[in-house]
Amino acid sequence: MNWEPYQMYGMAQERSFLRSEFSSFDLYDTAVRGRTYAHGSWISNTNRHYTLRVYFPSGYPDECPSTYITWPSPLLGWRGLRSIESYGTNSSMHVWQTDRPGWTKVCTFRPESWSSHVSVNKVVRKGTLWIAAYECHLDDGSPISNFLVEG
Repeated sequence: MNWEPYQMYGMAQERSFLRSEFSSFDLYDTAVRGRTYAHGSWISNTNRHYTLRVYFPSGYPDECPSTYITWPSPLLGWRGLRSIESYGTNSSMHVWQTDRPGWTKVCTFRPESWSSHVSVNKVVRKGTLWIAAYECHLDDGSPISNFLVEG
């Protein structure tokens, strides 16, 4: 099923805004509703490489997109004792049960607090903040929630 005209217009705007703030990111499969995603790489402050993918549901912009860390895979926690994916849905780690094995599904927004006014840039930005908090978790094993501000 293809996007509605208003959704296609919104996707074109999202692509332009995304490229202006995150030059390594782009939108893909933009003609097919439910298969469109933003994808790109991010190099953290500690010079580690990550890739993020944000999937837009068929009801976007009225439905919350899903955000994944796709590389490294598996994404290991403190001391490499377990994968972050193994936490399932866990508020202290700010993760959801993944529906894509091998990828960590991070919580950027709660679906009930989602607004159609939120841009993909903000979703990607929150994904990069999650990565910064994750790297703090790697230092001392503290839950990721210790390093993120709610809201």
